[in-house]
Amino acid sequence: MSSVKRFLPWVVWFLATFFYIFQYVLRVSPSIMMQGILEKYHLHAYQFGAFSGAYYLGYAVMHIPIGLLLDRIGPKKVISLSILISILGLLPLIIGDCWNCAILGRFLVGAGSSGAILGVFNVIRLYFPERWFSRLLGVSVTFGLVGAIYGGRPVHDLIEVTSWEQVLEYFVIAGVILASLIFVLVPKIDSHLVNHGSVKKELKEVLTNKKVILTALFGALMVGALEGFADVWSVSFFEVVYGIERSSAAFLPSLIYLGMGAGALGLPVIAEKFKIYHQLILVSAVGMGGLFLLVIFAKFDMRVLQFSMFCLGIFSAYQILVIYLNILNAPSKYANLVTAITNMIIMAFGYVFHSVIGTVMTCVWDGTMKGCVPVYKSDAYVYGLLVIPVTLLIAFIGFVKLGYLKARTK
Repeated sequence: MSSVKRFLPWVVWFLATFFYIFQYVLRVSPSIMMQGILEKYHLHAYQFGAFSGAYYLGYAVMHIPIGLLLDRIGPKKVISLSILISILGLLPLIIGDCWNCAILGRFLVGAGSSGAILGVFNVIRLYFPERWFSRLLGVSVTFGLVGAIYGGRPVHDLIEVTSWEQVLEYFVIAGVILASLIFVLVPKIDSHLVNHGSVKKELKEVLTNKKVILTALFGALMVGALEGFADVWSVSFFEVVYGIERSSAAFLPSLIYLGMGAGALGLPVIAEKFKIYHQLILVSAVGMGGLFLLVIFAKFDMRVLQFSMFCLGIFSAYQILVIYLNILNAPSKYANLVTAITNMIIMAFGYVFHSVIGTVMTCVWDGTMKGCVPVYKSDAYVYGLLVIPVTLLIAFIGFVKLGYLKARTK
């Protein structure tokens, strides 16, 4: 019996981490299914951008409610329900042709997916020593990014031999199995671990903390390379601007996630050893901005392009550093809520980036159509994606100012 108790935390952690992997597959799949979705619904870029961005809107909106529910109910029911909500959001694409229903479904996919990373936070905090938190979180994030990688070329290959609707059906089946396993195997939370604090007081303390909100906002302005580019627009960008065939183009964003996995393990170690969290965030902003401009304008060959995508991913792991810095901006008893709000704001900007990029592309579009589907030339992609280095510059200036104010306060 004692051996079962020792092994159980690892089972719970593995299942929560597997949901994190699964939600990443759901998150990046529209970039691979874009052409099929455009043809089925006869869409423009701004409409597809709104569809993709609805994921991040749902993800952001549900962050605080799910975070509070995990503290009060525990991971058993909350994570299981989150998975079911995620796969429920896939059904409109599979069984109907209502575009508004598809957008609502994408919102539900994002809403349910927010339970993945928050569930991982909660499980590690409940079942493991505090000193293991950052280490296990880094491993979970790295494993999760495997899902992003396998949301690329392997999913593309599966679509080629079946159809994108059939692949979504497989996702639904996998989600039902995973939710059932979590509901059966994860134990109920002990009553003494339940949070009975005032929700209103906790929210007020955190949401009125200027440093917490500004740090989260500047961190959100840096997320475009991952959420605006890698998740959706990257595959079609490489096809149109670089002339790369679709199967190879689908592989390139996978390198961003692979790099982020390496960064998730490496950046926190470097930052902790040399106490340079703030400086590494600034380096990440400069690195992503510089690489992005070079990728857009320099027209690298394939090897340099692959290396650039990997480095872009390493810098994208800055999010872990932003969350850590923000925890220090508030009393320790609010650490869980600060984490949820910071991640919520960062993910909400996924909607902003997708919508703005799609709108700019539509404004630049020259009116070319292929059948009933708009055809976007390289200029449209270049102008649309220039949004990302602009926001990185704003974030860099913001973090420089925050560091200056912190130094003056000391």
